[in-house]
Amino acid sequence: MTCVLSFRDVSCQFDNQRVVDAVSFDVAPGEIVCLLGPSGCGKTTSLRLAGGMETPDSGEILIAGETVSTPRHVVPPEKRNIGFLFQDYALFPHLTVLENICFGIRHLAEKQRLARARDLLAEVSMTAFETSLPDTLSGGEQQRAALARAMAPEPALLLMDEPFSSLDQQLRDQMRDLTMRLLKRTGAAGLIVTHDAADALRMADRVAVQRAGRLEQIGTPESIYAAPKDIGVARMFGEVNTLCAGDVTTDTLVPVGGATPQNLAADDVIGVRPVDIANAAAGPAYAVSARLVEQRHVGVGWLCDYEMQPGHIWQALFRGSGAPTGDNFFVPADRLMLFKQSEQ
Repeated sequence: MTCVLSFRDVSCQFDNQRVVDAVSFDVAPGEIVCLLGPSGCGKTTSLRLAGGMETPDSGEILIAGETVSTPRHVVPPEKRNIGFLFQDYALFPHLTVLENICFGIRHLAEKQRLARARDLLAEVSMTAFETSLPDTLSGGEQQRAALARAMAPEPALLLMDEPFSSLDQQLRDQMRDLTMRLLKRTGAAGLIVTHDAADALRMADRVAVQRAGRLEQIGTPESIYAAPKDIGVARMFGEVNTLCAGDVTTDTLVPVGGATPQNLAADDVIGVRPVDIANAAAGPAYAVSARLVEQRHVGVGWLCDYEMQPGHIWQALFRGSGAPTGDNFFVPADRLMLFKQSEQ
């Protein structure tokens, strides 16, 4: 099966600084891949390389099996059969919503052009706004119009650069789901660049974690969340409690329910997410004794601070209505993460 997009050992530098460093990955037909990483890690440059807006210093980029970027030749964006969805929407301010969507499909006869544009407006619930100008729309409405415009030419690949970051939480969730449904319905692949792990967890078939220009780990969202290669990757998906092996006592990790005793090396670090801590053992787990120093209700449950040792606090999020009591909790065996200290 020919991949929609392929990076082959691609590097790119600006001002003698390599911002994309020997990156290789594929996007299969119909697949949504997320480039996840902090600001400055090279993910937006990777997206611009995929779109033909930057030139690689080495390596090769292919679309549908055809080479479109090398250091010597770059096929322009308009000849790549790709769509773009950006954070700033990039709608033409002097055109109506309908005219914006029709802009990229001017090769079609007028009747076909209008029919496709109106079908897309219906899909994104914007039929009532076809004569509106962009500056009269809310942020969510502009994003829906931009999505319809990006999908109008029926691209094989949609490139998305932080497309939901300017929306409030409810609108972000709605737009993620709408974009994913539209991609899946049309069979288009998607490459989304984001620093927000929620985008990756909610939308992606696979996540490629990028850091300092390099791809650190690629896999399904669930596999990277459960087994990150290091603490840095783990923390891209939220807070992680950590404790060095040298600070682990006989009361720290007591196996219960058939859990295997941990044989920790001197340079090991254990990691546990607050949401993975439980107030009872429902299977193989580790019992932990620590002093409960604070608890507060946060809507979905109780956020608690436990003092593991003087000055070292772990947080736990217990879902449910009852406030936890006592100075112990449990870590399910399959949720305990182990890292080398040098990987922090």
